[in-house]
Amino acid sequence: MICDAGRIFNESAEAMRANTVIINKGGTRSGKTWSILQLCYAIILTRRDLLVSVVGETMPFLKRGAMRDFKTMLGDQWRDEWYNATDKVYTIPSTRSAIEFFSADNDGKVHGSARDILFVNECYFISYDIYRQLAVRTRRLVFLDYNPRSRFWVDDNLIGKPGVALIHSTYKDNPHLTPMQIGQIESNKGDANWWRVYGLGETGTVEGLIYTRWDIVDTFPPEVKRYAVGIDFGYNDPTAIVKVALQGGSLWVDEVAFRSGMDNADISDALRRAGFNYLTPIVADSAEPKSIAEINAFGFNVVPSVKGADSVKNGIQVVSRYPLHVTSTSTNVIKELRNYQWRRDVNGNSLGVPEHAFSHSMDALRYCASTYFSARPKQAKPTATWIPTYRNE
Repeated sequence: MICDAGRIFNESAEAMRANTVIINKGGTRSGKTWSILQLCYAIILTRRDLLVSVVGETMPFLKRGAMRDFKTMLGDQWRDEWYNATDKVYTIPSTRSAIEFFSADNDGKVHGSARDILFVNECYFISYDIYRQLAVRTRRLVFLDYNPRSRFWVDDNLIGKPGVALIHSTYKDNPHLTPMQIGQIESNKGDANWWRVYGLGETGTVEGLIYTRWDIVDTFPPEVKRYAVGIDFGYNDPTAIVKVALQGGSLWVDEVAFRSGMDNADISDALRRAGFNYLTPIVADSAEPKSIAEINAFGFNVVPSVKGADSVKNGIQVVSRYPLHVTSTSTNVIKELRNYQWRRDVNGNSLGVPEHAFSHSMDALRYCASTYFSARPKQAKPTATWIPTYRNE
């Protein structure tokens, strides 16, 4: 299903005539990534012996983003026999041109062979040093795209320089959004910084982040036997399910599920596919006792989270005691950690409550920490083959 994404595609194509670096800065769902992928595909269809490299922060981010978009974009034009799944390379036989996908944490690729065209997807999350290593090995053209969460190396080192084009976009530039998607985006107008960055595509400020001590790890520790699961219910908003363990004085976090439209049967299926059962300690949002009862009827033992005065702050304080190690496949957890902030008034003063927009997996994590990893547990634990007692760690 290849179709012209509109203004962004056309302006990017025109910018290629006089520039070597094309920056697409914009809000969420503006069509930046889709447009650049369309342009890269048009290039390898019509020009011979070219290599395009699409680079993202990690391979899980690429698989859920640019790689998925590329295959969806091709639709019935996709050819399995043209795709090398091992090397993540799609080659057009008639032109011998190809597009490859690899992650910025692949040191051999970053510091390895050259290419003709580079596309750094969501470059905000890639260091300037990695970008330079990639750019100096690129012969013809560089594309960059990002949501402008705050000022960073693109602002300092590229924008305004000779040979650099800047294209700005918002969700209004994407003709393929549904009314529901538009409504979800516009429902965040009350969150000033979110709206500035993701609605208007303008440079925001990252102030008042709630969690700052965290990193990305390859895997959840295989030796961990004791863990708990947190669920934050949603339907129009995403339902978030996370697996959490306390080991070595740190919390380890793994995303189990994160999507909208999940009913209780879907949630139960996700829990079962992850290998959980009646003996798995699970805690969920106490505001939905009916959902908890229905999931338990599927063979689980879900307990309600503790709610009440200051329960949100107290839960955040528990999580904040620990460094967080988040698996690289937990792409939505990582995105929320990068955006989970205290709400502010018009004067920039903190209101002491978190913003809602990026709170789903954060709430699931908080439920887990408050119930199972607090030095002062506030309620009984579910019957299981183990009872978490981490008071001395």
